[in-house]
Amino acid sequence: MRFSVLTVAASFISAAVAQVATQAYPTVPVANTIWNAGAAVTVQWKLGSPAPAAGLTVTLFKGDPAHQTKVIDLGTGAAGATSLKATLPKDLASDWYSVRIGADSYSHYFLIKGTGPTPTVPAPTGVTVTTSSVSVPSVTNSNSTVKPTTATTTTAAPVATVNKNAAGYLTAAPVAMAAAVAAAAALVF
Repeated sequence: MRFSVLTVAASFISAAVAQVATQAYPTVPVANTIWNAGAAVTVQWKLGSPAPAAGLTVTLFKGDPAHQTKVIDLGTGAAGATSLKATLPKDLASDWYSVRIGADSYSHYFLIKGTGPTPTVPAPTGVTVTTSSVSVPSVTNSNSTVKPTTATTTTAAPVATVNKNAAGYLTAAPVAMAAAVAAAAALVF
């Protein structure tokens, strides 16, 4: 039984990866990256298959997964390119950001230190966790007694923005993979 659950979870994750990153797979920045406003940076990625025929636009985003806001287009790489060098604006606020490469490939959230205080909250995860409890009263019949207990359930729900791009394909927020992993873990455990 456990093997079949793991197989289902692996299939679910594979499907999520295929949907999330069809043009490119971001490799820099990663979750522990820290950039400074005004600095020269390099965004890197691996191309999907089939590789896109045109260069990919790299866009900087800010905000939680359900409410991302475009900050600026950092530039467009040449066809077949796997990196882009750009200079960040000097007036960026200190916050968690992500980059989108092409139409549907998002990086992990990473920190940009700029104007204002550095965030004290962790980077957005894209998963909302809800816990609820229900009291179960005692039950007695002629053969046995069931003592009162409390049943607790925890539900992990992905938080993602799903839109259609100009070609009509679905695009996903940068945390869809984290949500897929959380959902798969809930299936296993």
